[in-house]
Amino acid sequence: MQQISLDWWRLLRYSLLFSAYLLAITVFILIWFSDGLADAWQKGQMLTRSQMQISLYLGLSLFIFISFPLLLLRFIFYFFHMLYRGRNAGVSVITYKTLFNPFNFLLFPSLLNPQGISCRTRCLWSLTLLVLLYFLMLLII
Repeated sequence: MQQISLDWWRLLRYSLLFSAYLLAITVFILIWFSDGLADAWQKGQMLTRSQMQISLYLGLSLFIFISFPLLLLRFIFYFFHMLYRGRNAGVSVITYKTLFNPFNFLLFPSLLNPQGISCRTRCLWSLTLLVLLYFLMLLII
């Protein structure tokens, strides 16, 4: 089985970078729509907790609207790559070995060659992240 490792520092850097980007955009909008820095500072202090939550919801919504299609396209790409280049010799796409369902290639790695197993791993990671995005969508609604 292929070893899967996560670079936690890299993920933390990206999440911190996204948070800093949201903060910079907020500061830019405050300064742009204010008369001066003193006025922007007063408007920034007037932001209540509910307004901060709304900006957080908007940021998460933007993250979801960008990530969901990308993960879906990534899954579709690697799934078809697994079906057409990752099968063992003599195994067709629709066969009794997969119970006539091509999605069962995700469940039976014995039908795949090493390239197919690599694609299967990427498909499963995409599906896992899609499910986590669904849960995130349910939490922010």
